[in-house]
Amino acid sequence: MNTEKKKIRTSQGIKEYTYLGCPLTRNRSAWCFRLCIPDEGGKGRCGRIAPHSFKSRIQLGIEKHNKELYEAHLKKLERMYLTDACNEYYEPGIEISEGAAEIVIFVRDELLNASGSVPESVCFKALVDSAKFAVNSLVENTLVMTSDFTIQLAGPVNAGELRARGHFMNPAENQYLAESVLTDQEGKEIGRGHGSFVAGKIPLSSEIGYG
Repeated sequence: MNTEKKKIRTSQGIKEYTYLGCPLTRNRSAWCFRLCIPDEGGKGRCGRIAPHSFKSRIQLGIEKHNKELYEAHLKKLERMYLTDACNEYYEPGIEISEGAAEIVIFVRDELLNASGSVPESVCFKALVDSAKFAVNSLVENTLVMTSDFTIQLAGPVNAGELRARGHFMNPAENQYLAESVLTDQEGKEIGRGHGSFVAGKIPLSSEIGYG
């Protein structure tokens, strides 16, 4: 908060006043020119509550409704993933938030190959699925499809769990870029992947488990 003190002489003596002016226009009036972006607490650059941060009951109601719809979208994506027939064998867990998704696959004996380690295909699935659903958290009307995805693996895993954390990076033309990091039960990084995704033509509906 920018403050400036100035002493003036009154009948009661010299008093000190504080002027809270606009740091952008350097105007000392109480009028707000609505030039700055209020912080999370609604305060402007001058340190006072910005009038353009006030919201009506209707605005607050709309924001609450949109938030509930978005939270429902994330839960529907989670249910769709968990009820997908192809995941019955892997028995994964998933948690999706805005622009992020985390997938956990517990290492069972049935998942190990002849060498006693988790196949690369399982690692690839965890990485690409977490990245894809991180993107789909931001796409609310259609199912996201993988355009290309590249992975790098650091070593084998033969026990514990696989935990893949995907994050949306940024859009590139008609594509979405995302990355994912794979860790073992101890939190050690054992792989990572990145790729691009596109909004597919299959709508999100109860027919594909989204509901």
